[in-house]
Amino acid sequence: MDSFFKNNTSILITFLASIFAAGGVFSEFTALKDELSLVHERLDEKVLLIDRIQDRLVELEKKTEYERGLLDARNKIK
Repeated sequence: MDSFFKNNTSILITFLASIFAAGGVFSEFTALKDELSLVHERLDEKVLLIDRIQDRLVELEKKTEYERGLLDARNKIK
């Protein structure tokens, strides 16, 4: 058994280094996944806010056009 370790030391070190590297890569991908989820949630909130603002803007434009038409009609009557 001792001769196996002596003869294959570089292979064993490479194998252990590979395992640690794989763990590091896995943790990095996990962190990126969490960050992407956070960005996605924030983006969803911003899209909802933009939709609400757009709806308010459309209502204001409708009201403005109504009032403009009403004033035009009153001016034509006079």
